Amino acid sequence: LANSLELDQSDKLRVVFNEITKEAVKESFKTPRKIDMDLVNAQQARRILDRLVGYNISPILWKKVKKGLSAGRVQSIALRIIIDREKEINNFKPEEYWTIDGNFLKGKKKFQANFYGVNGKKKKLSTADDVKEVMSAIKGKSFDVTDVTKKERLRNPAAPFTTSSLQQEAARKLNYRTRKTMMLAQQLYEGITLGKQGTVGLITYMRTDSTRIADSAILEASNYIKETYGPEFSRNHKRSDKNAKG
Repeated sequence: LANSLELDQSDKLRVVFNEITKEAVKESFKTPRKIDMDLVNAQQARRILDRLVGYNISPILWKKVKKGLSAGRVQSIALRIIIDREKEINNFKPEEYWTIDGNFLKGKKKFQANFYGVNGKKKKLSTADDVKEVMSAIKGKSFDVTDVTKKERLRNPAAPFTTSSLQQEAARKLNYRTRKTMMLAQQLYEGITLGKQGTVGLITYMRTDSTRIADSAILEASNYIKETYGPEFSRNHKRSDKNAKG
């Protein structure tokens, strides 16, 4: 567009923001920058690869394999990864293993324990005979608790949902199909009527692989948590990618 309009590209013609909020958009206009030609060239490279790969190979697939198939610089590589993984699964040779679990009662307290090994050394139970050997050795014996270790476990808050993690969690916990999950997410994004508040959007855009949260939203949530539950409950989750924040 700058080339077509013959604009002076030494001028600051570009504003950049990473979140669609009023504050972020207003702030970006205060600090415009020059067009980043590295980003422009990267887009041009992707465009050329799309033409070299997708435009040329897709018609071959229609003729040689099946109509409606397509190839591309991203999907063809992803397909190769899936195929390689499927081969690994098919070539996997499962190994038999056994476990021994026991239910114990001390006074009114019940607890479970599982067999680890002999004399402090881990013992693998690969066959039924291995299990019988252990069971015959412990049958009729008394059991003692010789050591108790208590540990405090801390779990970092999960990162915000991406498209894939949202679909996986909905399938795991609610048994929802992908289509239903995305339909409900679309409704939450577009807005739900909440009485006097009117129609309110309840989630951010759901088709994304970014876990970034608007700085203003982080500050607002952090202040609410501190005021409601205490400052010790307000913390960032462990970053799993460069965009993760929350």
